[in-house]
Amino acid sequence: MDLYLDTKETGLLTGILERYLEDIRREIHHTDRAQFKAALKSDEALMRKLLEKLKVPVPMGI
Repeated sequence: MDLYLDTKETGLLTGILERYLEDIRREIHHTDRAQFKAALKSDEALMRKLLEKLKVPVPMGI
């Protein structure tokens, strides 16, 4: 799937992910249930990958 975002959309999505990453780190730190903690860590890793993709400029070709 290809998704094309303009600069404003990319900025908004990046900001949302960065804010949620802060929240998920706190949640990981405070949870005691191993299974839930593992799921949160998996989500955190996926969000980091998405952020990496969003921060790499993609040339728009025709």
